[in-house]
Amino acid sequence: MEITKYELTKKGKYNVYLANGEVLTLDERVITKYELLFKKVIDKELYECLNQDNKIYELLDGAIKYISFRLRSTKEIYDYLKKKENDIDVINEVIRKLEELKYLDDDKFTKAYINDKIKFTSIGDYKMRMELQRLGVDSSIIEKRIEEIPSEILKERMKKIIDKDIRTNKKYSGLNLKNKIYNHLVSSGYSKEMVISILNNYNF
Repeated sequence: MEITKYELTKKGKYNVYLANGEVLTLDERVITKYELLFKKVIDKELYECLNQDNKIYELLDGAIKYISFRLRSTKEIYDYLKKKENDIDVINEVIRKLEELKYLDDDKFTKAYINDKIKFTSIGDYKMRMELQRLGVDSSIIEKRIEEIPSEILKERMKKIIDKDIRTNKKYSGLNLKNKIYNHLVSSGYSKEMVISILNNYNF
């Protein structure tokens, strides 16, 4: 296919006009990669490469924008890309580029996720673990980062919940109050063992 004209658009892309009337709108990174401005003819193999690489860069830019709102796990990005593209090879290449550019790192994501949950929520380590598993993070990464949470921080968070529950549940006492607080802590995502351990320090 003969190239008849190149046209730079306002969005930094190039329109490549072919003799058969087709117009390819290509990312400038694709133009540069294949030195297209120096070519007069596109064969079938190059044509397919141009379209595939152009698709990869479009998805890459979309994924980077998606990540810019907050860090994402690899699974989140995979699911995001799967809604836009069926070719698994294309999706895997986009993910590879994101990892290469340091936009994707499940360990970094897990550390940031846990820090945010500690700062802005009252959920426990068990619930953090379950949510991270749902987000597709490898269990070895999850356990490594969960174990780094100082036990004193978890205990202090639990004590705040307990103290608040005692103040706001005046009509309960004894075993009824203890069971109510136990259920609250477990539903907040703290492990049953830790909940029982800390509640045993209280006289209800």
